[in-house]
Amino acid sequence: MINAKLNAIKPISTLAIYLALVVWVSLCLIALWAVVNLNLRDAERSFTEHGEDYVDKLNRSMVSSETVLKGFSALFAAIGNTNPDKVSVYVKSVIETNDQIFALEIIQKVGKKQLQDFIVSKRLGGNPSFTVKSFSFGDNRGWVPPQDKLFYYPVIYMESLSSGSQEILGLDVSSAPFLESAVTQAITLRRPVASHPFRLIQGNVAYVVFCPIKSEENMIVDMIIDTSKLQRPSDNLMRDGFSATVYHRDFSAQDPKGHLFSVSGSTRSAIETAIFPLFRHQKSLATMGEPFSILMTRQAGWTDLSLKLIGLIALLSFVSSAILYIYLRSVQRGRLEHINHQNLLWKLANQDGLTGIPNRMLMIDRLEQAIAVSDRSSQYGAVIFLDIDNFKALNDTKGHDAGDLLLIEVAKRIKHCIRDVDTVARLGGDEFIVILSELGSEFAESNAAATQVADKIRTVVEQPCRLQLFDYQVAVSIGMTLFKGSEKTINQLLKAADDAMYQQKAMHHH
Repeated sequence: MINAKLNAIKPISTLAIYLALVVWVSLCLIALWAVVNLNLRDAERSFTEHGEDYVDKLNRSMVSSETVLKGFSALFAAIGNTNPDKVSVYVKSVIETNDQIFALEIIQKVGKKQLQDFIVSKRLGGNPSFTVKSFSFGDNRGWVPPQDKLFYYPVIYMESLSSGSQEILGLDVSSAPFLESAVTQAITLRRPVASHPFRLIQGNVAYVVFCPIKSEENMIVDMIIDTSKLQRPSDNLMRDGFSATVYHRDFSAQDPKGHLFSVSGSTRSAIETAIFPLFRHQKSLATMGEPFSILMTRQAGWTDLSLKLIGLIALLSFVSSAILYIYLRSVQRGRLEHINHQNLLWKLANQDGLTGIPNRMLMIDRLEQAIAVSDRSSQYGAVIFLDIDNFKALNDTKGHDAGDLLLIEVAKRIKHCIRDVDTVARLGGDEFIVILSELGSEFAESNAAATQVADKIRTVVEQPCRLQLFDYQVAVSIGMTLFKGSEKTINQLLKAADDAMYQQKAMHHH
């Protein structure tokens, strides 16, 4: 009962402190992760927005070139045969204002049987060295004789700012498989078709867009686009970890054979690649038939993070965690000090200061508990009253120190004679009380058990005792009373045991 108030005050365990610290650090890490996540989202959003801007500019550039090609086709269909000089002026002006256009050409489909007559007519028309020829675009690049086949597609007109471009006249574009496929599709389907990327005779990577001429079934115009002149990504995109590849859809983005061009910024470190995400943005370009796509990627890294903000959060997390730890430790120490203080007060109030056993107050509480147990179990209990004989004479002759030593030794001996469920208390002076519980349900049995304990206490306590430098023969008087339930009050029980003890003391004197 008395202990209940003390038990209500619980100390803070070290485990609880560390658990609280783990929870707080986890919350700090979540906040840190949220900031990093927002930074990466902003970086991805910026990458996508700038990527879309670049795709839009690239689309406009390509569409502009294709518009030029359509205009060239329409102009040639209208006046090409009647006013070739006007066509030439138009073509030159277009090439001069569009850097990416390497050349504009006219190709004619010629059957095998008409090939010689075709060559003669071109030579008589002002080009005495004209001939139909092929070019090897493989490892051994160079001019080769034309192959024997049913149809040839020689270049009959070409306008380019590049020097030496006139040697292209007479080139059979179908001598290259990737060009033959595109030109035959354009003639057959009667719509613009783009070729696979290839290297020009001059060495640059290019592609050709073939466009049929409405009024000429066997003639077709084409435009050669120099990919090195196509618009490159801006500085907003060309950052660490960025790469962009424009490629033909007949190839994968990783196959260099299909690349119009591929650019990249400086590479990220292995650590950044391992812990940060890779942003991807892939889209088809708005060209004729949309044969080209662009793949942009960007490896996120340290530069995408708000390192100052993250550092501040990390610092605040560390400082707050340290403050929390110090505070919890302080609370823990304060709680322990409070509990120790309460325990000390409890001991002062409930324990005998000399012997350390319960005093009168705690004895009353223990006796109440014993009576309650007896009520529930219907078993007998007993109260034993013990008094040390001639204790005053010992104090008077040997001093109070000797008397104190005797009291301590008697308390110790009594404790060794009883069970853990029983109680020994000092009432004051040389008087002790022993409370026995659960002796049995029968009076005779219980009385015998209590008597046995009382006799044992007498035998043990009355053994000679060494006090300072002399031996002392202890003598005690013992009185006992039994109780069952709450038939008697505490005062009645104590008085009955006290009376029994004094009766025995009186017998000793006689």
